[in-house]
Amino acid sequence: MAQSVIQSLCDFSFGMLFMSQLLFTAIMFYKGQRNNLQRMMFWFMLYLLLISLGEFCYFYFADTSVRNLASCETDILEMTVVPCALFVIIRLTTPRQRQGWLIAANALAYYGAFFVFSVTGNMAVYDAILVFTIVYSVGIMLYGYYAVKRFNRQLREDFSDEELSLHWLKYILFLYAGIMLVWTADTMYATDYIAIVYNVAINLLLGLSCYFVYRQEDMLKALNYMDSKEKECCNVRDYDFEERFKKAFEEENIYLNPKLNVVELAMAVGTNRTYISNYLNRQLHTTFYEYVNHWRVMRAEHLLTATKLGLEEVAYQSGFNSLSSFRRYFTSVIGKTPAAYRKEKSGKEKSAGERSGEEESGGEKKSMA
Repeated sequence: MAQSVIQSLCDFSFGMLFMSQLLFTAIMFYKGQRNNLQRMMFWFMLYLLLISLGEFCYFYFADTSVRNLASCETDILEMTVVPCALFVIIRLTTPRQRQGWLIAANALAYYGAFFVFSVTGNMAVYDAILVFTIVYSVGIMLYGYYAVKRFNRQLREDFSDEELSLHWLKYILFLYAGIMLVWTADTMYATDYIAIVYNVAINLLLGLSCYFVYRQEDMLKALNYMDSKEKECCNVRDYDFEERFKKAFEEENIYLNPKLNVVELAMAVGTNRTYISNYLNRQLHTTFYEYVNHWRVMRAEHLLTATKLGLEEVAYQSGFNSLSSFRRYFTSVIGKTPAAYRKEKSGKEKSAGERSGEEESGGEKKSMA
């Protein structure tokens, strides 16, 4: 009885995973009609869906003898997802890089092993590709962690838009590591309990990945736009650079553009991207992202104390592209949330007003005496 319940739960978890893949693939297809990153995620999700469909046919429609023969083959098919994860990370962290040769090399290795094992049934081939996949996964996680750090550092040099950040990918990598451990255990021991955990974990990983990619700004589009604008930049003119730079922020309020990037600033100042970056890094000892958002925070401080605007309106009028970005950065700089800052400032002003009133009242009483 207990075993039949576990088997039913295992079937249910696989069914939920399959339905989720259908949903995520459809969502990415819709979003990917306008965004390159989401289009890439659609092809990734479609590939996973086809693998799940193949497994469904193997384990639910084939007879017992074929099912037992096919288990190792389906394992190898699942292993092909590992390099796909690498392709996604490379696509996110180095959007301009071509992946054709890497895709071809991985396809040759994995599908070559799949073909050899299908023909010969030699378990040495299966064991070799399994060990290779585990080592490969560790390498992907290490590469992904440092690639994300490097790319985010570069984004802070060029963009003021926090939505382009890939900080979320680090957490996906940790979840990916856990799933690889569960998948390895499931491959070695093949119990229904582990299969249930694996299906649920995969569902969570895909759901979070699709959620973040769906919300992610298209970095390739942003980078291409910046490249096209960079060609329009002027030559460097040292004699009035600092004056123009100061005017762009103090008078023209260029930081109020939520999509501002370093090339657009360079065009406004009349210089080029390299000169701006060097000036910020070497003279002001900051990054483009931090400098621009410093001005936005100062603007927000003024609006919070001088107006009764809602927090969302304060965020947009300060140059932030979302309320969440505003709250996060403001809190990291000021040390308290925008709401707490406003409450504290209004309390101080009220106290100052009361003290002033008491002094005036005391002065009147003294005068009357």
